[in-house]
Amino acid sequence: MGTRIEDQPPEHWAGPESLDPTPVWKQFLLIGIFLLLGLVLVGVVAISALAPLMVTPPAVVVGERLVYPEFEVGPSGGARLVGSPVVDEAQSLYLVRLGSGEIVALSAHWAPHAGDVGCMIDWMPAASTGAAFVAPCGDRNAIPTFDTEGKALSGASRGLDRYLVSVTNGRVIVNLSRLIVSPERTSAPRSP
Repeated sequence: MGTRIEDQPPEHWAGPESLDPTPVWKQFLLIGIFLLLGLVLVGVVAISALAPLMVTPPAVVVGERLVYPEFEVGPSGGARLVGSPVVDEAQSLYLVRLGSGEIVALSAHWAPHAGDVGCMIDWMPAASTGAAFVAPCGDRNAIPTFDTEGKALSGASRGLDRYLVSVTNGRVIVNLSRLIVSPERTSAPRSP
């Protein structure tokens, strides 16, 4: 047997049913449906990405992002508590404008150890010690104090937890799904 078609017996020939049985109009319909679904998906992603620019602040948009007006954060060294009804109590936070003009978002809850049940922190405006926040639930028989960046000053083995923040078009956008947990500092053993 050769490889030429004339050398093949008729029972080995492909019949008309072996040709592509899908009519052309069905192929065009399938391609059209997939293109339409792709456009809908791109539209949904685009709307969710632009949501922080379309809402009236303060608001929480899809993706657990808080949109807050920048002018309401206050002057340098000041803090603004954002809580209920804008965000739930567990996600309440302080927006602080630092001396450099940068805005940070600090969790309004603090615990001596990450994951423990903690307490609400309080803002201390114009404290002479340089402390900006105080937590009534210390773990070293001292009242923990923190500076405006959330770093522990005294009485605490870790700082305040932070959220990711971006500022664009006069809006502060805080990503509430990205809590940056402050590491716990421990003392090192003495060297021999």
